[in-house]
Amino acid sequence: MDLSYIIIPLIVLITSQALKLLTDGIKGNFDLKNFFVSYGGMPSSHTSFAVSVLTLVGLREGIDSPLFAVALVFTLLIMRDATSFRNLLGRQAKVFNRFIDSLPAAEKKQTKKFRERMGHTYLEVLGGLVWGVILTYYLSLLIA
Repeated sequence: MDLSYIIIPLIVLITSQALKLLTDGIKGNFDLKNFFVSYGGMPSSHTSFAVSVLTLVGLREGIDSPLFAVALVFTLLIMRDATSFRNLLGRQAKVFNRFIDSLPAAEKKQTKKFRERMGHTYLEVLGGLVWGVILTYYLSLLIA
């Protein structure tokens, strides 16, 4: 079994999460817990992970293989989800949090706020795509 199909995407995922911490730090939002539990931000780790698998399959099996087609479909679904559905959830969370802010103090204290940072901008997904392709390509040369 070729473990590079697991190892390389995990390296890409971990490094993209580290890049996300760095970009958050530049914006003044550094929080180490975001390394483990994070949605949104630059670059999209979900995208970089999926694109890494897609790139490996393309490099090793060819872009005309059925496995590449399956990987492409799942990668596109992940990217679409990041820019549409999760953004919608984040906007809804902002509305819910405004309702929570308007509650009486006693109820407000008992109610946990919703996470607002859920989705990605197109630029963040593009960043994940670029990071996933470039790093996967160079790691595949090293590990091949």
